[in-house]
Amino acid sequence: VVVCGDGSSGKTCLCQRFVKDSFERTYHQTLGLDFFSKRISLPGDIQVLLQVWDIGGQSIAGEMIDKYIYGSHAALIVYDVTNMSSFDNTQDWLNVIRRVTKTQEK
Repeated sequence: VVVCGDGSSGKTCLCQRFVKDSFERTYHQTLGLDFFSKRISLPGDIQVLLQVWDIGGQSIAGEMIDKYIYGSHAALIVYDVTNMSSFDNTQDWLNVIRRVTKTQEK
């Protein structure tokens, strides 16, 4: 799963809450990419190791964004409900995801 969105939108906090069940109140900018892993139990006694990639929000125009998204099985776009521009930019993130995943289909 790749987690995308503008800087300061809460991507890292969301990832940490999901994976570590913790919440850090101080802001630390993600530079590039952070990785998280969580083992999940599914019905039928199936165990899955979920990899969560937290993409730094300043990366949308960067050269590496395509490489971060390529091959992912899911994407989560995050925005800050108190910042309208972060919501408006979700369309840009969606466009990047669609462009990258479209090249995967070829």
